[in-house]
Amino acid sequence: MWEQCCAPSGRTEDDALNRFWAVCIAVLVVMLGSTTLRAQTGTDFGPANADEEVSLKVTSFGVGGTARLGDWAGIQLNLFDNGSAPRSIILRIPIRDADGDETQYDRVVTASPGQTLSYWLYGWLPFRDASGDGYEVRAYEAIETAITESNPLGYRAGRLLGRTQITAPAANPTIGFIGVVGANQAGLNQYSVNINQRSWAPFGHELTLPAAGLTIDTLPDRWQGLMALDAIVWTESTIARSDPNRLTPEKARAIRTWVADGGHLVILLPPSGDPWFSTQHPLRSLLPVINRPERREGVDMDEYRALITESADIELPTNTAVQIFTPADAALPGEAMPILRGKDGGCVVIRRSFGSGFVTVVGLDLTHGELRRVGLPDVESFWHRVLGMRGQVKRIDQMTEQEKGDAGNRPIRLFDTGVEGAIAKTGRAVQGVLFGLLVFALYWIVAGPGGFFALKARSKQHHAWVAFVGATAVFTAIAWMGATALRPKTKNISHLTLLEQVHGQGLARGRSWMSVMLPAYGSSEVSLDAPDSTTEDPVSGRLLAPWAAPATSGGLAEGYPDNTGYRVESRDPSSLRVPTRATVKDFRADWVGTTDWSMPTPVGGVGDLGEPVITTDGRLVSGLVRHGLPAPMTDVLVLVVHGQNRVLAPGQELTRRSISRVSVYAPIFDEDRWEPGVDMDLASVTAPIGTNRQIVRDSYFASAVRKGEDATGIDTVRAAPLIDRLIAARMLSQFEPPNYGVQNDTVGDRVAQRRMLHGWDLGRWFTQPCVIILGAVEVTKEDASAEGIPAPIYVDGRAIEASGTTIVAWIYPLTPEPPTMYLPGESTQSQPDATEDGAP
Repeated sequence: MWEQCCAPSGRTEDDALNRFWAVCIAVLVVMLGSTTLRAQTGTDFGPANADEEVSLKVTSFGVGGTARLGDWAGIQLNLFDNGSAPRSIILRIPIRDADGDETQYDRVVTASPGQTLSYWLYGWLPFRDASGDGYEVRAYEAIETAITESNPLGYRAGRLLGRTQITAPAANPTIGFIGVVGANQAGLNQYSVNINQRSWAPFGHELTLPAAGLTIDTLPDRWQGLMALDAIVWTESTIARSDPNRLTPEKARAIRTWVADGGHLVILLPPSGDPWFSTQHPLRSLLPVINRPERREGVDMDEYRALITESADIELPTNTAVQIFTPADAALPGEAMPILRGKDGGCVVIRRSFGSGFVTVVGLDLTHGELRRVGLPDVESFWHRVLGMRGQVKRIDQMTEQEKGDAGNRPIRLFDTGVEGAIAKTGRAVQGVLFGLLVFALYWIVAGPGGFFALKARSKQHHAWVAFVGATAVFTAIAWMGATALRPKTKNISHLTLLEQVHGQGLARGRSWMSVMLPAYGSSEVSLDAPDSTTEDPVSGRLLAPWAAPATSGGLAEGYPDNTGYRVESRDPSSLRVPTRATVKDFRADWVGTTDWSMPTPVGGVGDLGEPVITTDGRLVSGLVRHGLPAPMTDVLVLVVHGQNRVLAPGQELTRRSISRVSVYAPIFDEDRWEPGVDMDLASVTAPIGTNRQIVRDSYFASAVRKGEDATGIDTVRAAPLIDRLIAARMLSQFEPPNYGVQNDTVGDRVAQRRMLHGWDLGRWFTQPCVIILGAVEVTKEDASAEGIPAPIYVDGRAIEASGTTIVAWIYPLTPEPPTMYLPGESTQSQPDATEDGAP
């Protein structure tokens, strides 16, 4: 199993204080001879019979086996019912949360006797397995009941009918995944090269593994089942197992929502029998708005050599089919963006922006048998330019022994440690501890030696027992009243959120880590859904799960003595009814949809009548941008992606260079804050000579790895603040690769890793011209309101006041400018070496 990196514990002082008093009460109850407390799981069951009524078999732990610790995972299983009649069955995967309570991810299905049926279950996997024994899937008899607040499914679990253990291990939380629909990986397997199963790329940072061989039948029917994948590459579509026309409406919607949430769907058009543009399959409306692809036969792949391989000598197929794309006249901005062209200018890679994600179509036959035989295409020549990756990729047999040794032992810099501290609630806990110590000290003095000596001085020591009982009663009352006065009485939220929107797209997306104060005892419903919400958006999605930081192991040892269970609709977990103990509970929320926050947007100058736009002239960017966010933006960065660097000539190697030309700016504002309603003039920010900007010159991506927190204890470079680290981690794919053996290098052999930001990398935007604005918005406790978080959180039907920090990303796509290729006979002496940030 991949090695795991952990961060400091994230338990809050509130939890510790409440846990202490809960344990004391439990001990007291036992001492008094009362009924002992026992763990509750919602329903008690004995062990399964040897001859189970229902047979279960897990066929996939995560789509394509990509279940990853600290993320949502889909579990596909086959169910065979040995019963005599159709019946409803509850499928359940129980997972302990950080409080020791059992989160019961349920799905109600209808089983047919004598038939094997396939179903998907979904659950959020802790960074460490809470039980220590892996995961188990159970099948219960489903007994129909009335739908209530505590039982929204309308069924309760009856007899245990069957169970099976998940034996496959979950992946290290630092690893990324690419799904491949089809047996041919089109060269993507090159990304999986690593040394001694280390969880990083030997000549890069994040290790990305392909999950190959996916089919229509093995794709999940909910978008949370796809969240482990950064991209899906559809390499095979002309046979039944991968024909997009076989997608069910549920699976198609899962893909649509996943794309809107930042997923990248890449489609390789087959050389013949195209099912993508010639049929009305469920994903047809996601495709780029183009004219019917122009199919050219008998094409010599040497015309596209520079996009296929860095070698000038390797033989390429001479008789292939290539599809050329032309945007339709009706295409709106963002609906048909050329990415790569051939020497003749014909577009062979085109894409559409949808929500925060992309749908990219490739017209080159990358699955050609001759390419596969020689291990092409090279990922550095093609896939880096499509997916937005960086770093040299070598096979093991291409590495020297020195390189293997260097790549196998690198100091780790973590970029997402400290999230738990950013949302922790500690103020009231400190008051409670001090009050408790004071009361105990006074009680010890009065009921102990102080009271005894006072009685003795008055020759009344024979009343010591009465005085002791009286003092105990008085201080018990004081303690009770003090605890009641200090106990939190209002529901509130402390959060850290990622928020992203692409200009021109009606959808935004967010991910929040939240600490929710639930002051009552019993249970409360925490929800992302407004109580009056009735319409169902065909794209939007909302996920809510109990969360614990990477170093929190969970389980009964860290839980409360009255552990219980709570049920979750595994396919639609937007609301959770959780047990409450007058303390906080941590959650992670993911959503795709609309937000009431007024994101940055271009605005016109005085007298401008047309639609405001952002334009470029070389390195200069012109346009005014204004935001209406609920608080000022700080830590603002403006990135200008000018486009991809020129495609290298055959025989040249990309090595450590970036695929794109990028400029990074840190604008200067009054009091270092970009106030709501104030215009930022991009011309003054990006001008060679100006006063309203501070350029982060050529070193941002070269030095970014040093911002991370040292996970080994041997690196002397101090970590950057959390906000700086999280902003940098959103571009981890573009960090300068390692530079082994170079003394005092800004990167050296360091490796950057993240565990909680998968799916949020901005590298895909480095493949085309755009402007990216990043910054932080903090809503203080004094200004807390229901609008203090981009997507309101509802507790027991009411929107709750929220405070915290939101890291905002706004992307403005510019006019596409695919990189040029060298023409036959053209000199390559002028090929520029990109600067460290790729800026022109």
